[in-house]
Amino acid sequence: MQDTRINKLIEKCASGEPKEQAFALQELVKMKADSAVPVILELLHSSDEGIRFCAAEALGDLGENEIESVGCALINLLVDPKELVRSGATDSLGILAYKPARDSIESLLLNDSAPLVRASAAETLGDLGDPDALDTLKSAMQDPDEAVRSYAANSLGLVGKPDLLPQLQTYIESEDSLEVKAELLAAKYRLGDTEAMKSLLTFLENADEDLATVMLNILGDLIDRKIPLTITSDASEICQVLNLLEKRFPLLAHHSQSIIAKLAVLKSQSNQV
Repeated sequence: MQDTRINKLIEKCASGEPKEQAFALQELVKMKADSAVPVILELLHSSDEGIRFCAAEALGDLGENEIESVGCALINLLVDPKELVRSGATDSLGILAYKPARDSIESLLLNDSAPLVRASAAETLGDLGDPDALDTLKSAMQDPDEAVRSYAANSLGLVGKPDLLPQLQTYIESEDSLEVKAELLAAKYRLGDTEAMKSLLTFLENADEDLATVMLNILGDLIDRKIPLTITSDASEICQVLNLLEKRFPLLAHHSQSIIAKLAVLKSQSNQV
Protein backbone atom coordinates (compact mmCIF):
# COMPACT_ATOMS: atom_id res chain seq x y z
CA MET A 1 0.00 0.00 0.00
CA GLN A 2 2.76 2.44 0.93
CA ASP A 3 4.74 1.63 -2.23
CA THR A 4 1.66 2.34 -4.32
CA ARG A 5 1.20 5.69 -2.57
CA ILE A 6 4.87 6.58 -3.15
CA ASN A 7 4.65 5.69 -6.83
CA LYS A 8 1.60 7.91 -7.26
CA LEU A 9 3.42 10.79 -5.58
CA ILE A 10 6.43 10.26 -7.83
CA GLU A 11 4.09 10.49 -10.80
CA LYS A 12 2.82 13.81 -9.47
CA CYS A 13 6.43 15.03 -9.29
CA ALA A 14 6.70 14.41 -13.03
CA SER A 15 3.35 16.05 -13.79
CA GLY A 16 4.73 19.48 -14.62
CA GLU A 17 2.08 21.09 -12.39
CA PRO A 18 3.77 23.08 -9.59
CA LYS A 19 0.91 22.69 -7.09
CA GLU A 20 0.85 18.92 -7.54
CA GLN A 21 4.64 18.75 -7.40
CA ALA A 22 4.85 20.79 -4.19
CA PHE A 23 2.22 18.63 -2.51
CA ALA A 24 3.97 15.45 -3.66
CA LEU A 25 7.34 16.62 -2.34
CA GLN A 26 5.86 17.38 1.08
CA GLU A 27 4.20 13.99 1.26
CA LEU A 28 7.32 12.12 0.12
CA VAL A 29 9.32 13.76 2.89
CA LYS A 30 6.66 12.80 5.45
CA MET A 31 6.86 9.21 4.21
CA LYS A 32 10.68 9.26 4.25
CA ALA A 33 10.56 7.99 0.66
CA ASP A 34 14.23 8.13 -0.29
CA SER A 35 13.43 6.04 -3.37
CA ALA A 36 12.07 9.26 -4.86
CA VAL A 37 15.46 11.00 -4.81
CA PRO A 38 16.26 10.49 -8.55
CA VAL A 39 12.97 12.15 -9.52
CA ILE A 40 13.45 14.95 -7.01
CA LEU A 41 16.90 15.65 -8.45
CA GLU A 42 15.24 16.33 -11.78
CA LEU A 43 13.01 18.94 -10.15
CA LEU A 44 16.08 21.03 -9.33
CA HIS A 45 15.92 22.05 -13.00
CA SER A 46 12.30 23.19 -12.81
CA SER A 47 11.46 26.61 -14.29
CA ASP A 48 9.45 27.29 -11.12
CA GLU A 49 11.60 28.72 -8.33
CA GLY A 50 9.22 27.41 -5.67
CA ILE A 51 9.63 23.86 -6.93
CA ARG A 52 13.41 24.20 -7.08
CA PHE A 53 13.32 25.37 -3.48
CA CYS A 54 10.97 22.59 -2.34
CA ALA A 55 13.07 19.99 -4.14
CA ALA A 56 16.27 21.28 -2.53
CA GLU A 57 14.61 21.14 0.90
CA ALA A 58 13.32 17.61 0.28
CA LEU A 59 16.79 16.41 -0.68
CA GLY A 60 18.09 17.61 2.67
CA ASP A 61 15.68 15.18 4.32
CA LEU A 62 15.92 12.28 1.86
CA GLY A 63 19.34 12.47 0.22
CA GLU A 64 21.60 10.79 2.77
CA ASN A 65 21.78 7.44 0.95
CA GLU A 66 22.77 9.12 -2.32
CA ILE A 67 24.92 11.78 -0.74
CA GLU A 68 27.44 12.24 -3.56
CA SER A 69 24.95 12.82 -6.37
CA VAL A 70 22.69 14.88 -4.13
CA GLY A 71 25.57 16.91 -2.69
CA CYS A 72 26.95 17.76 -6.13
CA ALA A 73 23.51 18.71 -7.42
CA LEU A 74 22.90 21.02 -4.45
CA ILE A 75 26.29 22.68 -4.89
CA ASN A 76 25.34 23.40 -8.51
CA LEU A 77 22.18 25.07 -7.20
CA LEU A 78 24.18 27.58 -5.15
CA VAL A 79 24.44 29.81 -8.23
CA ASP A 80 20.67 29.83 -8.83
CA PRO A 81 19.42 33.35 -9.67
CA LYS A 82 16.81 33.20 -6.88
CA GLU A 83 17.99 33.80 -3.32
CA LEU A 84 15.32 31.51 -1.84
CA VAL A 85 16.65 28.61 -3.89
CA ARG A 86 20.28 29.34 -3.00
CA SER A 87 19.28 29.50 0.66
CA GLY A 88 17.35 26.22 0.50
CA ALA A 89 20.23 24.41 -1.18
CA THR A 90 22.65 25.80 1.41
CA ASP A 91 20.47 24.65 4.30
CA SER A 92 20.18 21.14 2.86
CA LEU A 93 23.94 20.85 2.39
CA GLY A 94 24.26 21.61 6.10
CA ILE A 95 21.59 19.10 7.07
CA LEU A 96 23.41 16.46 5.03
CA ALA A 97 26.78 17.60 6.47
CA TYR A 98 28.22 17.45 2.95
CA LYS A 99 31.77 18.61 3.70
CA PRO A 100 32.92 19.05 0.06
CA ALA A 101 30.54 22.02 -0.08
CA ARG A 102 32.57 24.07 2.40
CA ASP A 103 34.47 26.22 -0.10
CA SER A 104 31.30 27.08 -2.01
CA ILE A 105 29.43 27.87 1.21
CA GLU A 106 32.26 30.11 2.42
CA SER A 107 32.13 31.99 -0.86
CA LEU A 108 28.39 32.59 -0.38
CA LEU A 109 28.94 33.87 3.14
CA LEU A 110 31.54 36.37 1.98
CA ASN A 111 30.09 37.42 -1.35
CA ASP A 112 26.36 36.75 -1.77
CA SER A 113 24.26 39.91 -2.02
CA ALA A 114 21.29 38.43 -0.15
CA PRO A 115 21.34 38.46 3.69
CA LEU A 116 19.08 35.38 3.68
CA VAL A 117 21.68 33.39 1.77
CA ARG A 118 24.58 34.67 3.87
CA ALA A 119 22.70 33.72 7.05
CA SER A 120 22.08 30.22 5.68
CA ALA A 121 25.75 29.94 4.77
CA ALA A 122 26.86 31.00 8.25
CA GLU A 123 24.58 28.40 9.81
CA THR A 124 25.66 25.66 7.42
CA LEU A 125 29.36 26.17 8.15
CA GLY A 126 28.55 25.29 11.75
CA ASP A 127 26.68 22.19 10.60
CA LEU A 128 29.67 21.12 8.49
CA GLY A 129 31.91 21.45 11.55
CA ASP A 130 35.13 22.19 9.66
CA PRO A 131 37.61 24.33 11.67
CA ASP A 132 39.09 25.55 8.39
CA ALA A 133 36.02 27.79 8.07
CA LEU A 134 36.94 29.79 11.18
CA ASP A 135 38.53 32.73 9.36
CA THR A 136 35.47 33.13 7.15
CA LEU A 137 33.16 32.99 10.16
CA LYS A 138 35.27 35.61 11.91
CA SER A 139 34.93 37.86 8.86
CA ALA A 140 31.17 37.34 8.97
CA MET A 141 31.08 38.90 12.43
CA GLN A 142 31.49 42.22 10.59
CA ASP A 143 28.47 41.56 8.35
CA PRO A 144 25.93 44.43 8.41
CA ASP A 145 23.04 41.98 8.85
CA GLU A 146 22.18 40.96 12.41
CA ALA A 147 20.95 37.47 11.44
CA VAL A 148 24.19 36.72 9.61
CA ARG A 149 26.24 37.73 12.64
CA SER A 150 23.98 35.65 14.91
CA TYR A 151 24.44 32.48 12.86
CA ALA A 152 28.16 33.14 12.49
CA ALA A 153 28.47 33.50 16.28
CA ASN A 154 26.66 30.20 16.80
CA SER A 155 28.88 28.46 14.28
CA LEU A 156 32.04 29.81 15.91
CA GLY A 157 30.99 27.96 19.04
CA LEU A 158 30.45 24.78 17.05
CA VAL A 159 33.73 24.72 15.11
CA GLY A 160 36.04 26.74 17.37
CA LYS A 161 38.33 25.76 20.23
CA PRO A 162 38.91 27.35 23.64
CA ASP A 163 41.67 29.57 22.26
CA LEU A 164 38.88 31.49 20.50
CA LEU A 165 37.41 32.71 23.81
CA PRO A 166 39.25 36.08 23.94
CA GLN A 167 38.11 36.88 20.40
CA LEU A 168 34.52 36.06 21.30
CA GLN A 169 34.71 38.46 24.23
CA THR A 170 36.00 41.18 21.91
CA TYR A 171 33.02 40.61 19.64
CA ILE A 172 30.64 40.88 22.61
CA GLU A 173 32.14 44.20 23.67
CA SER A 174 31.80 45.72 20.20
CA GLU A 175 28.34 44.25 19.37
CA ASP A 176 25.16 46.32 19.68
CA SER A 177 22.60 43.57 19.05
CA LEU A 178 21.44 41.73 22.16
CA GLU A 179 20.56 38.68 20.07
CA VAL A 180 24.09 38.46 18.68
CA LYS A 181 25.55 39.03 22.15
CA ALA A 182 23.47 36.10 23.42
CA GLU A 183 24.73 33.85 20.64
CA LEU A 184 28.31 34.87 21.43
CA LEU A 185 27.79 34.09 25.12
CA ALA A 186 26.43 30.66 24.16
CA ALA A 187 29.48 30.12 21.96
CA LYS A 188 31.74 31.00 24.90
CA TYR A 189 29.85 28.55 27.10
CA ARG A 190 30.23 25.80 24.50
CA LEU A 191 33.96 26.42 24.39
CA GLY A 192 34.43 26.10 28.13
CA ASP A 193 33.68 29.47 29.71
CA THR A 194 31.42 28.31 32.52
CA GLU A 195 30.71 31.88 33.68
CA ALA A 196 29.03 32.65 30.35
CA MET A 197 25.90 30.80 31.45
CA LYS A 198 25.38 33.25 34.30
CA SER A 199 25.48 36.12 31.82
CA LEU A 200 23.07 34.29 29.52
CA LEU A 201 20.59 33.75 32.34
CA THR A 202 20.85 37.40 33.39
CA PHE A 203 20.01 38.32 29.80
CA LEU A 204 17.03 35.98 29.93
CA GLU A 205 15.77 37.38 33.23
CA ASN A 206 15.67 40.87 31.71
CA ALA A 207 14.59 39.99 28.17
CA ASP A 208 11.42 41.11 26.50
CA GLU A 209 9.26 38.42 24.89
CA ASP A 210 10.98 38.58 21.50
CA LEU A 211 14.48 38.29 22.94
CA ALA A 212 13.30 35.59 25.36
CA THR A 213 12.08 33.53 22.41
CA VAL A 214 15.46 33.83 20.74
CA MET A 215 17.22 32.83 23.94
CA LEU A 216 15.03 29.78 24.42
CA ASN A 217 16.14 28.68 20.97
CA ILE A 218 19.75 29.25 22.00
CA LEU A 219 19.34 27.16 25.15
CA GLY A 220 17.63 24.44 23.17
CA ASP A 221 20.51 24.38 20.71
CA LEU A 222 23.03 24.07 23.55
CA ILE A 223 21.17 20.97 24.71
CA ASP A 224 20.90 19.43 21.26
CA ARG A 225 24.32 19.97 19.66
CA LYS A 226 27.91 19.87 20.94
CA ILE A 227 26.52 19.76 24.46
CA PRO A 228 28.74 21.55 27.03
CA LEU A 229 29.92 19.21 29.77
CA THR A 230 28.85 21.65 32.48
CA ILE A 231 25.25 22.07 31.41
CA THR A 232 23.95 19.41 33.78
CA SER A 233 25.58 21.12 36.75
CA ASP A 234 23.93 24.36 35.65
CA ALA A 235 20.58 22.70 35.00
CA SER A 236 18.96 23.68 38.30
CA GLU A 237 19.74 27.35 37.86
CA ILE A 238 18.59 27.26 34.23
CA CYS A 239 15.30 25.63 35.21
CA GLN A 240 14.74 28.19 37.95
CA VAL A 241 15.05 31.05 35.47
CA LEU A 242 12.83 29.25 32.97
CA ASN A 243 10.10 28.73 35.53
CA LEU A 244 10.15 32.44 36.33
CA LEU A 245 10.07 33.24 32.63
CA GLU A 246 6.84 31.31 32.20
CA LYS A 247 5.13 33.56 34.72
CA ARG A 248 6.13 36.64 32.72
CA PHE A 249 5.36 35.17 29.31
CA PRO A 250 2.79 32.35 29.53
CA LEU A 251 2.88 31.85 25.76
CA LEU A 252 6.47 30.66 26.10
CA ALA A 253 5.60 28.01 28.69
CA HIS A 254 5.51 25.08 26.26
CA HIS A 255 8.91 25.96 24.81
CA SER A 256 10.34 26.47 28.27
CA GLN A 257 8.98 23.17 29.58
CA SER A 258 10.45 21.27 26.62
CA ILE A 259 13.90 22.59 27.55
CA ILE A 260 13.38 21.69 31.20
CA ALA A 261 12.38 18.16 30.16
CA LYS A 262 15.49 17.76 28.01
CA LEU A 263 17.69 19.00 30.84
CA ALA A 264 16.10 16.41 33.13
CA VAL A 265 17.00 13.67 30.64
CA LEU A 266 20.59 14.90 30.36
CA LYS A 267 20.91 15.03 34.14
CA SER A 268 19.51 11.52 34.51
CA GLN A 269 21.93 10.20 31.91
CA SER A 270 24.91 11.87 33.58
CA ASN A 271 23.93 10.34 36.93
CA GLN A 272 23.94 6.89 35.37
CA VAL A 273 27.51 7.20 34.07
